[in-house]
Amino acid sequence: MMSPIGGGLGGGMGLEALLQSKGGGGGNGIGGGKDGGQDFGSMLDAAVKGVDAKQNDADVLMRGLATGENVDIHGTMIALEEANISLRTMGSVRDKVVDAWQAIWNMPV
Repeated sequence: MMSPIGGGLGGGMGLEALLQSKGGGGGNGIGGGKDGGQDFGSMLDAAVKGVDAKQNDADVLMRGLATGENVDIHGTMIALEEANISLRTMGSVRDKVVDAWQAIWNMPV
């Protein structure tokens, strides 16, 4: 079974601790803040939970296929590929966010 993702973004700090220590995640909405936009932390949390759900669904289907249950092989393979694509996409987004954070961090004041 796949484990949930987390913990490695801030050099050992959890994502929540990183956002709180740098002043982010506290109502800094995307799109103006007061107009009901989601903050970045909420969007990131929802995306990670979505990827985790796809991974868990694919895991359940694969386990059913391996134990000989009556599971659709094509549906299982599609679920596995969806989970793989979403995980790779999340990794790419993570890399871009880290690159952007490092670029901001290294800006002269």
